[in-house]
Amino acid sequence: MVREMEELYYELFEAAGQGRRVGEEIAAGQGQTQSRWQTMWTIEASTALTVPQIARRLGMSRQNEQRIVTELVDEGLAELVANPDHKTSPLVRLTAKGARVLDAINAAADDSHQAIIASFPPARVEQLRQLLRDLTAATSQAHGTTAPG
Repeated sequence: MVREMEELYYELFEAAGQGRRVGEEIAAGQGQTQSRWQTMWTIEASTALTVPQIARRLGMSRQNEQRIVTELVDEGLAELVANPDHKTSPLVRLTAKGARVLDAINAAADDSHQAIIASFPPARVEQLRQLLRDLTAATSQAHGTTAPG
């Protein structure tokens, strides 16, 4: 059974690596990196998040996420706004320019996703998603951690 888990993680790491390579290529079309794209996507997908909250959602260190957010702010893609619940931890939101860049990256990603998904019936995609959720839950339970979400 240990060997099966090793092989499963090998496949997951290989798939994740390929996804990162494609993601870098897609994001580069708008002068961004995949990390910055993920940050912008997370900001846009949420109502209002602080840098530590973004970092937790992405499984990144707060310091690394702060660096990315600072770069986005410096380039006019994001802005920091007052947080009524925490004086020293502002909320992050995309600017109009950031939203346009994110929309362009997402459109390119949609084209890529359409090309990939053509090889998989929807039922297989949902089955894989459920298996990954089950793996995440089992891993969290076995190690007493909380799954992100």
